[in-house]
Amino acid sequence: MEVSAPDITPPGPALVGIDVEPQYVLGFPMFVGITIGSVPPGASLMRLPLPSPAALRGAVGIRLWRPGEAEPFFEEAPTAVVDADLSAPSFRLRAGEVRRLLVEIAELLPDDLAAGEVDGVLLYGAPPHVAASGRGRLRFREPTAAERASLDELRPEVEAAGSFGRWLRRPPSDPTRLAPPADPGDPLRYPRLMKYLIHGPEELDAVDPARLRVLGGVFAPEACGLAAELQAARDPGAFAGYAQQVKAAYPGLAAWMDAIAAGQSEIAWARSHR
Repeated sequence: MEVSAPDITPPGPALVGIDVEPQYVLGFPMFVGITIGSVPPGASLMRLPLPSPAALRGAVGIRLWRPGEAEPFFEEAPTAVVDADLSAPSFRLRAGEVRRLLVEIAELLPDDLAAGEVDGVLLYGAPPHVAASGRGRLRFREPTAAERASLDELRPEVEAAGSFGRWLRRPPSDPTRLAPPADPGDPLRYPRLMKYLIHGPEELDAVDPARLRVLGGVFAPEACGLAAELQAARDPGAFAGYAQQVKAAYPGLAAWMDAIAAGQSEIAWARSHR
């Protein structure tokens, strides 16, 4: 059968996995885990935009509905431009590979979003090659009095940094007050822990892996990745075996494990430049 040119769809990215928190706290970071694959699955994609917890770089968008309604009430579309001349961060997705990324998307939410439930679709890519997730339920609540006080205390630092993602990489204003999070319910547990791992007083090989126990749920893959970082610092000889376990449990973290093995750990780099 002859196929006409309009019937041929070029390969592109696909969102093959989305991990969200059971509930988000308004005013706090909104971390989402996305796993990127390709359509068709065997395709190799040369340049995909690379968002991170610190910067979306226009690669992620969101569409929101009120439950039961057919038309969305809000949309923020991706605006990423992938161009070698612009030196925009990007990555290659090889045939059959998937890539897990943790992104912080609170900046995409409408300013007047209220506590309650909405339906959402996550968008990823560089136009015109934009992938959409399935429609899922997102829940938001108001912060408690203690959470609001914590947020107010950090607000000057976060506003100076520009976002919680950027804040976690900035040196603490008061190093003596820097401490790892201990509460698995703390909506700031991930940025607090990352800030501690980068700027804390302990060397990586001395950090107790038990500190990672606060990272469950949406952060479970990152907890395994960070455990591998600590393993590489503490016992390089045992790292290879541990990295294989991480790859088996979370194939989307393979590139992270390969980077550590190649001496290109982002955490080690950040610590060396603090």
